[in-house]
Amino acid sequence: MIRQVSVFMQNQEGRLGRVLRTLADAGVNIRSLTIAETADFGLLRLILQDTDAGMAALKKAGFMANETKVLAVEVPDEPGGMADIVEVLGGADISVSYAYSFLPKNTDNAIIILKVPEEDREKAIDLFTGDDRTNLLARDELLTR
Repeated sequence: MIRQVSVFMQNQEGRLGRVLRTLADAGVNIRSLTIAETADFGLLRLILQDTDAGMAALKKAGFMANETKVLAVEVPDEPGGMADIVEVLGGADISVSYAYSFLPKNTDNAIIILKVPEEDREKAIDLFTGDDRTNLLARDELLTR
């Protein structure tokens, strides 16, 4: 399991910069980032090198942040890589709440971050553990990629 940090921000100029500067000043490296937004607020999702230090810095700076457990699945960076993941989950009637990806600099593979319903999390872990097309990463493995 990987811990993702979610930061809720008002949709105002400079807010993203403040979050990023807060993490930088705390010496926390961002491994992956995605933003979802509406007219009034944004939701910043982050995979951090040091989740505990990042959460502490964000809360000290007054940001509303929480942690969510997500899966990090390594797949070949080629057409169909993510399709394999979705097919594995779909075959077991597990839905994907959201997903985003990143390409680590020291491998030819892609890392897909997935949020599945909490009641299906262990089942998804078992599926990926037994599937030879994918590699479910633990926290330490993810951070060294």
